[in-house]
Amino acid sequence: MIASEFFNKLSFAGTTLVLLVFIFSIFSASAQSFSGNIVDQKGNPVPYSTVFIKELMYGTAANQEGFFELKIPMGEYSCVFQSMGYETETRKVSVTQSMKPLQIVLQEMVYNLPGVVVSSDGEDPAYGIMRRVIQKAPVYARMVKYYKADVYIRGSLEVRSISRMVKWMAKDDLKESGIKEGDVYIEESVNEIEYTPSKVNQRVKSIRSNFPQGNESRSSSAIGYISGNLYKPDAFGNAWSPFAPGAFNHYRFSLEGTQLNGNVLVNKIKISPKGSGPKYIRGYVYIVDELWCIHSIDVSIDEQLGMKIQLAQTYGEVQPNVWLAVSNKFKFDMDLMGNAGGFLYNTSIRYHKLTVNMQDVPSATPPPAEMMVKKSKASNVKRIEKLDKKSETLKSNPEPSTTEAYRLARIQNRQEELKLKDSLRDNHEYVERYKTTIDSNARISDTGFWNNVRPIPLAHHEMLSVERNDSLMLRRQSVKNDTTGKKPADKRLFSTLLTGGRYNVDSVRWLTSNGLLYPFGLAFNTVDGLAYRTTFAYNYRLSEKGVFIFAFSPGVSFARETFLWNVSAGFSGKGNYKNSIKIQAGSGSFDFNSEGAALAFENAISTLFFRQNLSRIYQKDYVSLSHSIVPFIGAKVKSEIIASESVPLLNASDFSFFYKDSRDFKANIPDNSIYKMERHRDLQLDLELSWKPTPYYFIKEGVKIARRGLNKAPEFFVKYNKAFKVGSFDTDFDLFRTGLRQEFSLGIDGTVRYEAEFGKYLNNNKLYFDDFTHFNSQPLILGGKDFFQVFHLTDYYKWSTDEAYVNAHIIYNSKYLFLNRLPLLRNRLWEERFSLSFLAVQHNGHHIEAGYGIGNAIYNLGIYAGYGSDEKFLWGVRIAVPVFSRREITIGM
Repeated sequence: MIASEFFNKLSFAGTTLVLLVFIFSIFSASAQSFSGNIVDQKGNPVPYSTVFIKELMYGTAANQEGFFELKIPMGEYSCVFQSMGYETETRKVSVTQSMKPLQIVLQEMVYNLPGVVVSSDGEDPAYGIMRRVIQKAPVYARMVKYYKADVYIRGSLEVRSISRMVKWMAKDDLKESGIKEGDVYIEESVNEIEYTPSKVNQRVKSIRSNFPQGNESRSSSAIGYISGNLYKPDAFGNAWSPFAPGAFNHYRFSLEGTQLNGNVLVNKIKISPKGSGPKYIRGYVYIVDELWCIHSIDVSIDEQLGMKIQLAQTYGEVQPNVWLAVSNKFKFDMDLMGNAGGFLYNTSIRYHKLTVNMQDVPSATPPPAEMMVKKSKASNVKRIEKLDKKSETLKSNPEPSTTEAYRLARIQNRQEELKLKDSLRDNHEYVERYKTTIDSNARISDTGFWNNVRPIPLAHHEMLSVERNDSLMLRRQSVKNDTTGKKPADKRLFSTLLTGGRYNVDSVRWLTSNGLLYPFGLAFNTVDGLAYRTTFAYNYRLSEKGVFIFAFSPGVSFARETFLWNVSAGFSGKGNYKNSIKIQAGSGSFDFNSEGAALAFENAISTLFFRQNLSRIYQKDYVSLSHSIVPFIGAKVKSEIIASESVPLLNASDFSFFYKDSRDFKANIPDNSIYKMERHRDLQLDLELSWKPTPYYFIKEGVKIARRGLNKAPEFFVKYNKAFKVGSFDTDFDLFRTGLRQEFSLGIDGTVRYEAEFGKYLNNNKLYFDDFTHFNSQPLILGGKDFFQVFHLTDYYKWSTDEAYVNAHIIYNSKYLFLNRLPLLRNRLWEERFSLSFLAVQHNGHHIEAGYGIGNAIYNLGIYAGYGSDEKFLWGVRIAVPVFSRREITIGM
């Protein structure tokens, strides 16, 4: 994927900058220096210009000062110098021992506009070009079968400013890592890449870095970029691709001119988004005429929260009519709440071996019929043949319409998906998609080595960073070798216990903690008053078999002056069966509707600020033994036996900030006509079986692992709960439940999720309200629940039942459903949703509601209408901020 893929998920509470990397080449010690400056007509440097040597299939870039330097064998070469916005300069160069630096002058590109730039129907010619690009994209996406390349990667990290808050909160971390305002950090590596569509191997031959906190993860992540492909629909992460079906819904295209570039005609096309934000890219793409492939691209993405991504790629004709990326520039910039900085990555590639699908190369002679791959006898052959006929019909039109271009691209993508499924249905061999190995001597190369192999010269500020690298590394080494480290270790343990985090005892033992100062552990309700709870866990990894976990969760109810607690010991297994077992005991207060009552923070706000207590709570003391196992891939069996004593509780707190004289709290009794509750004991067995057909999987180290994105069948589940009336245990009931759930794609960018469940008490001789079946409700206008699997127009406890019921939800999500089609209402964060929910309860009637909403992971806004067996029409507006019910915000492009 392109580098934007690596920003699909940025943790708001975690790493602020997550960056990836790129590419290049190493040569023998006998290679000669080929260097020079690339300037414009006025003598100003042309930063990051591309130098491509045809005979070597070798591309690199000049630095920001326009200087380039390569080490290549002596000989005669055809060299192409190019930069977006300038005419391409092609020269025959003789590389000798006495060769002097070249002065390359690039002429500013003057694009020739066609005589008629708008068609009879008012359409810009760019749309006709982009239809062909979209039509060809699936072909180019699969064109490369194999390549082997030398790759040079250089990244620089600039820290412009650090906010006072970060300086205070991360004082020790900043000191330990050596991060300072105004500093520039450099990382460079020489790699060897072997690529096939199913597997990429990266061998790191040399690497050095003064990046904070080491460099291995960043160097390794370059492989994800290199193996990517701009022609794939998801190439730009969460942003809409201009080369995929549906592009005209999101972008405007305009032809700014054509120019003969070498021996090809290049069309300069401006990409203008119809909206703003991380769903859109903007910039320019240059398309090779007749081939309809990318010549170069220069685009940017405006991220949320002060982040911006810029990407430039230059392609070279590495074989006749085969254009691949030969150099890249990637820049990520951030300015957020006083923290400013960014990454700049430049890369260079030299292809050694390259194999392409000849039938996908335009104007190339197809291979002999006997060399063609025979069709498989797999189950999708007939569907593929049917799609082939449709594809050939659409290809026959030299001037495809937008609909035809979209349809052909979708058909070709669907063909590739079906072929992939056929090839993997009975193939369970594990192929490591990304594999990185680092040579044992990769870190010992000296300055002379890097000066010899570096194809992209250092800029002045980068030279200063390299010069101080040695002293910085010596300082880190002295810290690492400090044998008086007991005090810092003790300090880290104390910090983990106090504020939370993870403390590693050694490589197999570690402590995790929410900390004694845990703000999310605070709660307030009318039963407990102010309540607090936290958790500490000790983990011990037993080889590759699994992890033992010992946890303790202390808490207190101040109004009831009661100690709340939970202690557990368990083993979480690995392998095919994932055998896990856990025993626990505790005492605490619980909401009757554990499936979907008010969230703790919703109830606290309502209680304290509006004097309306939403939750209904009871006391439960319990001990339980649970077990889970995966008998075969796609299936899971859970079992648990619980012995408990439940007690109804009264309100113990009358505190609120407001409305003390005008409102009274309601009694701690759920609003349900068949409510019944008294002190009682339960001895209960819970069983659950779930199964999802999983024909696509691979076997890694003896473990079967589902292949991501291919197993789309529904998941079925069956649950059975049995209460035994034995001795002092007085409840007696049998509850049977069954249902299914599924999520699948629909249309270009839509997804459908649904879940349906049927339940029936086969025996309800004796049970209490805590044993009833409850349903997820959200009667609040503003709350923290997500919109799926929620009834928005029902009360928390009204529909709770000890009889039969049917509960079903379906939701359709689309990035482009209705409002996003209106220019004035385009929003970079919107995803539109339509939902339908149904509930029927024996002897209590039914309820159905439909809703339309917009939103994302941070907020949701919806309007709902409902109708029930009481013949009352209900409606309401709901605003959800589900991020407040989580401890982490995830944002994406």
